[in-house]
Amino acid sequence: MTDRTARGCRAAAFLAVAGLLCGGCALLPRAPASQPADPAARAALRPAAAAPPLASILPFPPARLQAAAALAARFTTAWDTWSWRQSPATWLAILRPMAASSLYPALAQAASTPALLAQRTAARQTAAATASAPQIRDLTPGSVTITITIRQVITATSGTSQSTASYAITLTPNGGGWYVWDIEPATAGNS
Repeated sequence: MTDRTARGCRAAAFLAVAGLLCGGCALLPRAPASQPADPAARAALRPAAAAPPLASILPFPPARLQAAAALAARFTTAWDTWSWRQSPATWLAILRPMAASSLYPALAQAASTPALLAQRTAARQTAAATASAPQIRDLTPGSVTITITIRQVITATSGTSQSTASYAITLTPNGGGWYVWDIEPATAGNS
């Protein structure tokens, strides 16, 4: 499959999922269509074969994709929430149940960066993050990549600051659930 064809397939899957995740439109009542009185004319108006529902062409059911988006939001919120009083082991303990075993070594390395820990302690920094705007970036039979925007409020001895960041989180199936397989800045790719 060419790169252009693969992108086209991903775009089609993304549009299908976006429509399914929105979902509210299907719940709206529809006005009854006027039907001809003649039974033969009514039969002629019926479609010959109904198209398969969009959900049937997705590699995962919509509810499972929503669960992936929820896990991506929880993980990135935990990723960007920390305190200078918190040990690296405590931060890792929060992330570990959500992360694939292959991601854990990178998390452990990030948690124990000496210069970063010293900076947080010296300034007595605490960060609180909130996630918003989850969007599916890529969808394959073996993974889903979701972008999440994080708003982070950092409190320190010097005052309070705010920032936003976007992450691309790739999740892989784990039985009936998901594991976070990778996290990167959204601008770095990860698709």
